[in-house]
Amino acid sequence: MSAEPHHLDSEQRHTLVRLSSHPLSNNIKWPQVLALLEALGEVTLETKDRYRVTVDGHTEVFRPPNHHGDVPAEMVMKLRHFLAPVSEGTGIAD
Repeated sequence: MSAEPHHLDSEQRHTLVRLSSHPLSNNIKWPQVLALLEALGEVTLETKDRYRVTVDGHTEVFRPPNHHGDVPAEMVMKLRHFLAPVSEGTGIAD
């Protein structure tokens, strides 16, 4: 895994926990998610509304919510699936 628990600060760990928690967490902000993704891998801004993220050799494209607000449930699920190997590697996954 590219991210051991000690590579994440407390806010990034908290964001990863919230993305992994059941039921889905509300009020997860895009800037928090972006900071987590940047800590875990490579993030490239493709256009003003598309981020290409590579973590552990897996790449996904994410579109932030309007005005960088709360991350919608569909994106939380996409992030949860994408980050599952990282969550498991940190002992955060359920």
